[in-house]
Amino acid sequence: MNEVEELKRQHLNTYKNATKEIVNNNTKSLVEGDIISLVKKPPLDSMDLIKSKLISLAKKEKIVLNTTELENLISNYRSYLEKTLLNLIEIRKEDLLVKIDSFEPTRESEIIKIQKKDLDAINKKIKVELKKILEDSYEKELFDDLDKIYGVDTENSLKENINKTFKKFMKSTYQKQLNENISIKILVKDRTLMSGIMEQGERYLFTKSNSHLFDEDMQNAN
Repeated sequence: MNEVEELKRQHLNTYKNATKEIVNNNTKSLVEGDIISLVKKPPLDSMDLIKSKLISLAKKEKIVLNTTELENLISNYRSYLEKTLLNLIEIRKEDLLVKIDSFEPTRESEIIKIQKKDLDAINKKIKVELKKILEDSYEKELFDDLDKIYGVDTENSLKENINKTFKKFMKSTYQKQLNENISIKILVKDRTLMSGIMEQGERYLFTKSNSHLFDEDMQNAN
């Protein structure tokens, strides 16, 4: 390998590493920022759909909930979700990084392209994992401990009524709304990712075409 070829190889590796960094940053921002923000405790109690739903169901049955246990229940649920949602990072990154690593241009003008079909395939995997995460979170951190939020004198029939309605709410209305919001966040970040990778490719080609370091004739003249 002559000097120019070595410089081109180094330029290619720098380009691939910069592209991988775009993927890493974009994915981290999507999951740790956008998606997890949807399950964190909202600034106002009135915005807390889970808490509001349980309190409204209890009011209909004319019972008072243990507010300390209610806060603990929802807090534990959110902590579990925040931790497990981080699994989405590797799912989104894995195939993209493999594609970047395997990139070997066969034409001078060829660049790395992440297409919508690539992201659609990844998003299907994310959807499957997200469904599993949500279902596990309900069973492990919400439904199993619901009885803790009631007073010792609360009738079982009332608890059962509230629990049944609440479970239906979480698995339908709440989950549907959360999935819709997550889908919007993913859509925005997908567009940003494709645009960022395209711009990085254009910078790679510009430097490759305009730098004298990659000019065989200039190198031979030196």
